[in-house]
Amino acid sequence: MKRLLVLPALVTLALSQAGGGAGPRRPPAPNFTFTDLGGEQVSLADLRGQVVIVLFGALGCAPCRENDQLLRQYQLEYLTHDLAVISLHERATLEALRRYDAEFTFSTLTGLDPGQEIARRYHASPLPVTVFIDRDGLIRGVHRGRLDEGQLVQALGGLL
Repeated sequence: MKRLLVLPALVTLALSQAGGGAGPRRPPAPNFTFTDLGGEQVSLADLRGQVVIVLFGALGCAPCRENDQLLRQYQLEYLTHDLAVISLHERATLEALRRYDAEFTFSTLTGLDPGQEIARRYHASPLPVTVFIDRDGLIRGVHRGRLDEGQLVQALGGLL
């Protein structure tokens, strides 16, 4: 049992370390495809060349909503820097997700993660989890819990 708990902790530690060229080898972000609220299929591979932030959240989670709001604001601010934000939610209906998305001033790539398949591939539990992916499709950081503006600015500084 302890080995099962240690492995995700070590993976998280390795993924969250930021470093220079001599740092740890960065793992590629697992590719995934989801349907956005407009009915379009979105693939992470199609976003290669952009900085991508993936937020794993739930509609009833207050820190998830706060992270989502912050990420949407920065996506708009850095639109000319090829920043894409993906907001994936578990255990929600499409209609509930549309109502949730409509509450924000800024829209983003928002979709469902049925059965939490994508979240499991990213070890995204407990929620919220924010994953930072560089232009080459490599995971550059993972943040668990509430994300404040200073932490976001620091993460983006190494990516944009």
